[in-house]
Amino acid sequence: MFTAKATAYFSTAVALLTAALLLGDFRLAIFVLGLASIFFLSNIWGLPERVDLELERKIVPNETFGGENVRIESRVRNRTSSRLVNVTVREVLDERIVLERGSSQMQFSIGPHRESRIAFEFASPSRSRYQIGPLIAQTRDPLGLYLTETRLEPETLQVMPRPERLVGVQLRPRHVGPWPGLVPSRILGSGTEFYSMRDYVYGDDPKRINWKASARYNSLIVNETEAERVTDVMMVLDTDVTLFASEENEIFEREVHATASIANLLLKQGNRVGLVLQGGERGAVPAGFGKRHERRILHLLAAAQPGRATVSTSYVMILLARHMLPSRAQIVVISPLLDPDVKEGIRQLTIAGYSMLVLSPTPSAPQAFKDRTEETAFKLIMLERAISLLALEKSATVIDWPGPIPLSAVITQVRRVRPILAA
Repeated sequence: MFTAKATAYFSTAVALLTAALLLGDFRLAIFVLGLASIFFLSNIWGLPERVDLELERKIVPNETFGGENVRIESRVRNRTSSRLVNVTVREVLDERIVLERGSSQMQFSIGPHRESRIAFEFASPSRSRYQIGPLIAQTRDPLGLYLTETRLEPETLQVMPRPERLVGVQLRPRHVGPWPGLVPSRILGSGTEFYSMRDYVYGDDPKRINWKASARYNSLIVNETEAERVTDVMMVLDTDVTLFASEENEIFEREVHATASIANLLLKQGNRVGLVLQGGERGAVPAGFGKRHERRILHLLAAAQPGRATVSTSYVMILLARHMLPSRAQIVVISPLLDPDVKEGIRQLTIAGYSMLVLSPTPSAPQAFKDRTEETAFKLIMLERAISLLALEKSATVIDWPGPIPLSAVITQVRRVRPILAA
């Protein structure tokens, strides 16, 4: 293709010829000869008949939890037998990325069947998805009139939320699966929680003998334990944190952090976990097991952005719960409860038999209000939220999470009790 320089020369030549014809002064056409000679020389010493560049890119690491440098190394290989003397390589980067070492653009020449590399590093940015690329290699002739371009498609750098190590979460859903786990099932079996006592039967494990009870009744007594199983869990992350612009990002990042941490814990316990991302960015990961499944959840959380939902959160919760989970399974809702519609969705799911756990990060008041009206509006929002929390406590396990308190401290409030079902 022609470069901008070639286009300007060609336009000038056309303008001179047009002026010569209109004015009848063909002496103006003499100036065109100089421009024509430039094109002539460019065709003699221009680009080879075939330009074949091979592009490769390596991102190390291509997914990260942050706190480390990311290195991008790109390789350009000349696969022809001709030397390319004017090659410009440029890696297009997200504007949020700030380079610390190296450069994302370089100009050089490449001999036949040789290669050149560009490399640069930057500190891992905040949680999000970042597009690296496209990688563009442009080859020009010595006079800069002709151009060939080769592109390598962009790749994605995932900066995921780092899960916090949690202990003490004690779910008590109404539905459990057949596999061993950590969720009490209210049936006899292998477990750690005491269930009942009975007389010793030949073949019982001696370790289960309750010696104090045996001495009291003058007969061997053994302890029965409650079987522990796994369950199905759907996590719902409500990204509608519309309150005050200065506070939105802080409360939203707390929500994302909590979702990643609880999902990590539940998966380690052997449960099947799914995620519904509801708000400005929407998405869903069906319930599943294992490390690979956790990566799918973290990848979705990396892309999460705050925003108001275009579809009712209550409607989405009820619809997806019935499609993704068996009846009476566990649902974990992480929401600031700024939308009253969320309360109704939780109530409907409780009536349908699902076990509900609500973790609600408490919004922080802005450092300063613009006027009394804004201050009054904030107080009314917080009052409505407090009423929602009180109403939900009748049918769900509710945790109000103030900002200064670590998640690992508030999560211990989850007990193995079933809330009273409210119609």
